[in-house]
Amino acid sequence: MAYESRQENMGSGTGNLAADTQTDTLNFTGLEALEFVLDKIAEELIKSPLINTSVVENNQKFIRNGQLQLGQGSGVLALFQKDIKANPEDTGEIFDLGDGTSITEFQTLIDMITDFNSVVIDVGGTTEDIKISLLAAGVPNGGVDITNIIGGLNNPLNVSQFISLKQQKSNVDVDKAEEFLDTNIFELLPSGDTRQSRIVRLFQELNALIPTDLPNFDTNNDGVVDRTEDGTWDGATEYSQDNSISYAQDNADGNIDEEEAFIHRLKSTANDANSTRTIEDIYNTILPYLTDILEDPITPQDERPEYVNQSSGYLKFRNLNQGIIVRNTNQDFIKGLNPQNPTYLNQDGTGGFTITMWVRFLDKVSSGTLFNFGNPTAVNNPFGFKLETYVLDKDGKNPHTDYETWGDGASYIGQNQYFENSNTARFVRLVINDNGTLRDSHLGFPAATKSSNIPDMDGIGVDEFRLLQTTFIPEDFQEWYFICASFNPIVDEDGSFGEIGPNDEVYNNEPNFWLNHINPDDGNFIFDSGFGNKCKVEIISKTDLLRSKGFKV
Repeated sequence: MAYESRQENMGSGTGNLAADTQTDTLNFTGLEALEFVLDKIAEELIKSPLINTSVVENNQKFIRNGQLQLGQGSGVLALFQKDIKANPEDTGEIFDLGDGTSITEFQTLIDMITDFNSVVIDVGGTTEDIKISLLAAGVPNGGVDITNIIGGLNNPLNVSQFISLKQQKSNVDVDKAEEFLDTNIFELLPSGDTRQSRIVRLFQELNALIPTDLPNFDTNNDGVVDRTEDGTWDGATEYSQDNSISYAQDNADGNIDEEEAFIHRLKSTANDANSTRTIEDIYNTILPYLTDILEDPITPQDERPEYVNQSSGYLKFRNLNQGIIVRNTNQDFIKGLNPQNPTYLNQDGTGGFTITMWVRFLDKVSSGTLFNFGNPTAVNNPFGFKLETYVLDKDGKNPHTDYETWGDGASYIGQNQYFENSNTARFVRLVINDNGTLRDSHLGFPAATKSSNIPDMDGIGVDEFRLLQTTFIPEDFQEWYFICASFNPIVDEDGSFGEIGPNDEVYNNEPNFWLNHINPDDGNFIFDSGFGNKCKVEIISKTDLLRSKGFKV
C-alpha cells in the first residue's frame, strides 16, 4: 500500500514553522505547535500497519452538492494545506488527563509541551479500535490518551490528507493506434540559437582565442613603446612566437602548438590564412562604433576676455627719498587734515579716512613710508598717521624671548607661508595717533593675541613680536598689489578686548573679528560689526582682482 502525502513537513522544522536549530530544544507556540503535533499524528498513523486503504478512503472528505461531506464516494476530494484546517474537530473536545483533571481544548494540552523534540505519538490497538497516545516533555503523567480527540463520532481519523495510489494499466489496440497516430516521432529542435545566445557564444570564443598574456610594450618603463630603428615594436617577433597561430603554422621555432595558438596580432605579419582574421581586424571593425569614447577629450577653451590697461603708465619711485607731496594751493590745509583740527578723528560719523594705492615692490629689502600725514610716532608733538612697509628676515633675531628668529615666530602663530618661498617677508601696516592713543592695524591670531601695546619698531620688547601680525605681502616682483588702508573712529576697539562669543569663543585671537567682520553677540559674520580694529589694511593682487571680474590672466 502506497500513499502520496499532500501535507507540509512540519516535523523537520521547515515549511511555515520557525524552529530554533541552533539549540537542542525544539519549541513552537500557538497554532504552529498544534500543526506540528497534528503532522506527527498523521505521519505515525499512515506508517502504522493498522491503517489500510479503506481506512484512508473512509476518512477522506469530499465536496458534494456544494457541501463538505465525510466518506468515500462521488464528488471532489478536498485536500487542505494544513492539518488544522483538515481536522478542525480535533481542537474542541473535552478529555481527561488521567489524574482527575480535564481540559477543554487540545491546544491547551499542546501548550504544556516544553520540548517538541520529545514528542512521541504511539499508535496501537486494532484496525477496528485504534488507540492513540501522546507522550512529550511537559505532558502530565508521562503521556495522555488522545484517541477520543483524534477519532470518534463525526471526527475523521487524521489520514484524510493522504491519497491512495492504485496500480492501473490500459490495454492499447496497436493496430488502431498505428492507424490514427504518427509513430515516426522526431526530436523537435529550434531552427537556431537565440540572438542573446549567439552574442554570449561570440564573447566566449573571443576570450578563448585572444592571447592570455598582454604585450609588454614598455619594458624600460619610460612611458613610451620600445621600438626598433624602423619604428616597429621590438618585442613583436617574440610575442608572435609565444602566441600567434600564423607563426605556429609557418615557422618551426614557435613556442606554442598550432592547436593551442591564438589569433595573430597584426595584419602586416599574418599569413594568407589569417590576413583578414587578426586582432587588428577586430579593432578596425569595432573602431567606428566607439568614436564617442575614443575621441580625445575636448580641452576647455578659456573664453574670458583679456584685460587691457586703461592708463598709459604709472609713477615709479626709484629711491627711498623720492615721493609726492599733496597740498591744497587755495588754503593752508587739505580738508580734514588741519593738524589743529583733525576732523578725521571725529566719532560723530564725519571722521575717518581711506587710503588706496597700487604698489609693486621690486626688491626684498626696501622699507619705509608709503603714505603719511604728520608723524604719529614722533617724540615731539606726535600726530597724524602713516602707511608703512617693512621687511623681516627669517633668520633675524626675534625680540620675543621665547622665539629665536622671526621664522620661529611665524611658525608658532601658524603662518609658515610667510617664509615658504623666501628668506624675507614683507608687511604693511597703518599707524595712527588717535587723540594721544597710538593704534595700528595688527590683528589677533590663534596663537598670538591682539594687544593695545603696538610695535614701536625699536627692536626691543615683546611688542615687536606683533610685527608678524600685520598685513603680509606675498613676494612677487612682477605683481601689482592694491592696498586699501582705512581708519574708522566709530569702531569700539578699546571695548573689543576680552569679548567672548556665544560659544565661549575668545575673539582676542580671531583675525576676522579684528577686521570688523564678526558680531560678538551671535558669532555670525557681518560686513561691519562695529567691533575690532579702528585701523585696517587689506590687499588684493591685480591678478586676483582681474580674475574675480571675469578676465583671463
